Amino acid sequence: MFHNPLVLVGKKLEIMSYEQENEAELLYFKMTLLQAEIEMQGMIAENKIQELKGEPLFYNEKSFNALIEKHRIHHNAFPSLKY
Repeated sequence: MFHNPLVLVGKKLEIMSYEQENEAELLYFKMTLLQAEIEMQGMIAENKIQELKGEPLFYNEKSFNALIEKHRIHHNAFPSLKY
């Protein structure tokens, strides 16, 4: 994911170690998962409001599945660990 994996150490930029790069990629993936979760919970809330009003739901299964591609959180996007 990172083309020039650099990390700020004190006042110097240094190349990330494999461990630091893995941690950064995993953190980025976790943040992306959280964004998708927040969006999904909003969709669920909107559907619940529609349901309580007796109106058609805004979001269906296709809408929820689209979040996977939108946020690129499918299994093939999971960061691979480098050793």
